[in-house]
Amino acid sequence: MIVAINRTDAIGDTLLTLPMAKVIKHHYPDAKIIFIISPRTQELFANARDVDEVWTIDPKKNWPGQVWSLYQKFSKNHVDTYFYVGGAHWITFCAWLAGVTFRGGLISRWPSFLFLNKGQRQSRRMVVMHEAEYNLNLLTGLEIDWSILSEETWRENLITMTAKELEQADKILQDTCKITPEQEFIVIHPGMSGHTLNWSSRNYGRLITRLLDANLERFRFIVSFTPSDLNFLLGIKDHLGRPEYQKYKGKIHFFDGSKIGLRLYMAILKKAKLFVGPSTGPTHLATALGTPVVALYSPIKIQSAKRWGPLAVRTDQVKTIVPDVVCGEVHHCAGEVCPYYECMAIVEVEDVAKEVNKLLLEPKAK
Repeated sequence: MIVAINRTDAIGDTLLTLPMAKVIKHHYPDAKIIFIISPRTQELFANARDVDEVWTIDPKKNWPGQVWSLYQKFSKNHVDTYFYVGGAHWITFCAWLAGVTFRGGLISRWPSFLFLNKGQRQSRRMVVMHEAEYNLNLLTGLEIDWSILSEETWRENLITMTAKELEQADKILQDTCKITPEQEFIVIHPGMSGHTLNWSSRNYGRLITRLLDANLERFRFIVSFTPSDLNFLLGIKDHLGRPEYQKYKGKIHFFDGSKIGLRLYMAILKKAKLFVGPSTGPTHLATALGTPVVALYSPIKIQSAKRWGPLAVRTDQVKTIVPDVVCGEVHHCAGEVCPYYECMAIVEVEDVAKEVNKLLLEPKAK
């Protein structure tokens, strides 16, 4: 069996699709698993245990040329099973054109109706399970019942780091943040993409100073970001710029993860004592790497932690915080007409600090 899985979108979405490869390998050990991905997720697959090959689709390249190239890959590699899980729909057309026998996956837009012969309709907006479980349900066309497996079977070791990468991370931390290998540090990642609700930028800054004020001065703090996250840094920097917090200046470091590449950024997350962030790719990465995580999630149904929460093996190492409100919205915030408008502000800095302290007392997974 040669299986191609189309997941040509974001890092977090792709990571939550990796359990499909683990479960297929569990049932068909000799299967060859190919992931069709976007360039931004390519480094995610280095040392992947259950993925044999990756095909990268660059949206900036000539579209007709890519169709022909991908058609040839399907044909030459004798792919007999294809799954559309998310991303570019024209890839499904290539699978059909190449005569792939089993073409399954998520039926959503018109190409999936035309070119999938084993597709499934899923009402994911009903949010009855986690996104990774929705993805695994697509395997029922192969007569795979993933629900009989233990969660560890499909959750653990989704991504792994090498000793060399961890050593490189030590050097980067020492050179850029003056953090030695023995120094413990906490990563705060306030940024995110899309329209999912987030905690305020200023509150992330308040959390840092609250923890430092509470005798956690043994820790350094790394505020990680990418160029698209700059607006999320404004409130943090304004809060930390107050005169009373200048004493902590050497303990807080702003770190642009895009400058070192995804693999080394992941290595830094792996070495962190703890991670704090919203519903975003780095939160899923930190969880998969075994780093304790405090995650802040929206109460809106389709954005909820039930569907998009951190996929942990050890649930005692993850704490998800959601505003305690009755939210009837499915897709988007209702705005000022909602009695709980700006509900993320209900989450107090003290509440998050308590969860951070609890997790710091737990032994970290190896």
